[in-house]
Amino acid sequence: MKNFLDHFWQEFAGKLFATIVASHEKGLTVTDQLRTVARQCYAWSLPYGISFTENVDVKENQVASEALKQRLDMMVRDVRVYGALIAEQRRADLTGADACFLGRYRK
Repeated sequence: MKNFLDHFWQEFAGKLFATIVASHEKGLTVTDQLRTVARQCYAWSLPYGISFTENVDVKENQVASEALKQRLDMMVRDVRVYGALIAEQRRADLTGADACFLGRYRK
């Protein structure tokens, strides 16, 4: 993973990350590490992540928990809304002339 990110981090610069973790312990450490990865790639991340437990929240490859379904619906909405805003600004930064972080990636 480290080698991949060393070579391809620019693909993620200025884009939105959302984390979903399968964990028996609710995945707080993994979620924090994934946010760190996003920051190291100069990406944005949602301020929260979703974690679930197999055979409790997900059974037979289906969402079984109403709480998980609600969190997933919220994440889908937030990725759609905030992703569109960030993508619009990313496009403007890449095509504009303002001094900004993404300006270094202009072609």
